[in-house]
Amino acid sequence: MSTIGELHSRDKTRRALRAFALFAAVVVSFGPCGAQAGTSILLIGNSFTAGVKPKLQSLIRSSGRDVVIVAKAASTWTLADHAASSSTMKRIDSKRWDYVVLQEQSLGIFHSRYGAARALDTEIGKSGAETVFFMTWRDSGEPLVSYDSLCGQPGEDVGYIPIAFELGAPVAPVGWAFRQTAMEAPEIDLWASDGHHASDRGRYVAALTLYATIFGESPLGLWGPPTMTADEILHDQLLVEDVTLTNPAAWNIQP
Repeated sequence: MSTIGELHSRDKTRRALRAFALFAAVVVSFGPCGAQAGTSILLIGNSFTAGVKPKLQSLIRSSGRDVVIVAKAASTWTLADHAASSSTMKRIDSKRWDYVVLQEQSLGIFHSRYGAARALDTEIGKSGAETVFFMTWRDSGEPLVSYDSLCGQPGEDVGYIPIAFELGAPVAPVGWAFRQTAMEAPEIDLWASDGHHASDRGRYVAALTLYATIFGESPLGLWGPPTMTADEILHDQLLVEDVTLTNPAAWNIQP
């Protein structure tokens, strides 16, 4: 993965092209002409998912796609809570979703929690949608090595990778993007004041990562929050591109 210096040293031509792409994306996002077929996404999770929806929606629309996003999120809920909830199951069955995103509680996902993920994936499959896993992050200041168990490896019994590969689903490596930021630019705070939830910028990084995972394409040149500078937006888009798409097979992403 690139260092922060390498990210900022990418040539001016690419930046100019991306600036043009950003202008084009904004133009597209404000008019129906050229819009691609609509995409429907259901987000299932808890307070870590809250706040991601509007940013993901703006990103997708700025790419020229129409989109419908619904969030089914309840504070502190696990995937087991959702699997046992008739309301969640009815929401999955309520329409023909393209993607259903599953976010486990912040502690992470492991063998004893895989059963709920399998049950939800089965219901998602019946609806014809594709399951996507939302890998969360550790609390601010946690050792970087703690992210290894959040991620996991195929065939293991802890982390998002084992269950995702078992079910043939991609992982949106949001937590890994947080980890990369903590390594390369610790002055950037992706956490809220409680050190647990994501800050507004952290939610933007989460939305960027979900976009890159779902569509298998770079978010460079797409929408950025008006509260962020152009350099901040470019930094986060480049970082997410690097983490997510340098080796998409590592996350089971299909470019």
